[in-house]
Amino acid sequence: MSKKELIEDSQEVREAMAELKAKAESEAAEETADTTSTEEDSYNDYAEDESSYAEDYTEESQTEESAPSEIEEEETSAEKSDAGAIARTREETRRLRKAQFSENRQAASRDKEEGVREKRPARRRAKSKKTADSIISLENVSMEYVKGRPALKNVNIEIKKGEFVFIVGGSGSGKSTLIKLLLRELVPTTGSINVNGYTLEKLKHRKIPMFRRNIGVVFQDFRLLKDKNVYENVAFAQRIVQTPAREIKKNVPEMLSLVGLAKKYKATPNHLSGGEQQRVALARAIVNKPPILLADEPTGNLDPSMTVEIMDLLEKINQNGTTVIVVTHDDKIVNQMHKRVITIKKGIVLSDEEEGSYTDED
Repeated sequence: MSKKELIEDSQEVREAMAELKAKAESEAAEETADTTSTEEDSYNDYAEDESSYAEDYTEESQTEESAPSEIEEEETSAEKSDAGAIARTREETRRLRKAQFSENRQAASRDKEEGVREKRPARRRAKSKKTADSIISLENVSMEYVKGRPALKNVNIEIKKGEFVFIVGGSGSGKSTLIKLLLRELVPTTGSINVNGYTLEKLKHRKIPMFRRNIGVVFQDFRLLKDKNVYENVAFAQRIVQTPAREIKKNVPEMLSLVGLAKKYKATPNHLSGGEQQRVALARAIVNKPPILLADEPTGNLDPSMTVEIMDLLEKINQNGTTVIVVTHDDKIVNQMHKRVITIKKGIVLSDEEEGSYTDED
């Protein structure tokens, strides 16, 4: 090969090296700005037996810096073999391929992370879904105090928001057990109970007081504070939930007016009739505006005229949006009001009827 041909070949090599160097410098600048610990890990995964990316990059930079002097030597010595230039070209190509692989791994990692972030909100939304209009539901609920002798057996009940429901049955039918389950005083042996969004068998003990704030309860024996007057008995329910004093002064008179005892706010329970005490108990149960009112034999100790008054009050409370559940064995009031009636016998739901009546269990 002539000297002229060698010089021309050297010129082509120099041009190729210059082009590769410019491309390498551009990509190196981008890599310097975007390099993260994730990229380094990806590179190490690619070639564990190689040196670190930073060291490799330094070596390549040093090689590139020495390139001009090598090219100058080629200009002065046409006989120098182009084997070294070819080797450097191959080395540069290898480095560029590694850089491209690292970039692809990083992009794939970003896409995967973004995909996970996009899916999480959908999972949260699906998890928060609730059954429409249902405020109380019992699914296959059984309760045994003694093994093999169920107080309730395979009970399935659903009560919707705003319903008025009678739960009836004779002594020993399981009504009291049902009440205790709804108040989370008991946990079912089997099955699931959901009340106002709370799954009761999974409810932690420290959260029970908060759960019970959603249920107003009226008992047969009134359970008033004997040493407090009417106003203080009702206000007590507000103080438990830390209602501000200004709101208490507004809410308590409104409730007493609703139950017809506005003029007796200073009277103590022992100066009230049975019907009046039950009305105080009602006012106390609804003063915090719970979504559910549970009345356990609310007319059991009242005469017929007082019974009518209390049931009229319960219906009025229901019309204001509260879900009312009355547990009773009083067939007369059940048959007069034509509400939904759930009949329980020996722990089993015997019937569940809209506009039902008291069923003779015998």
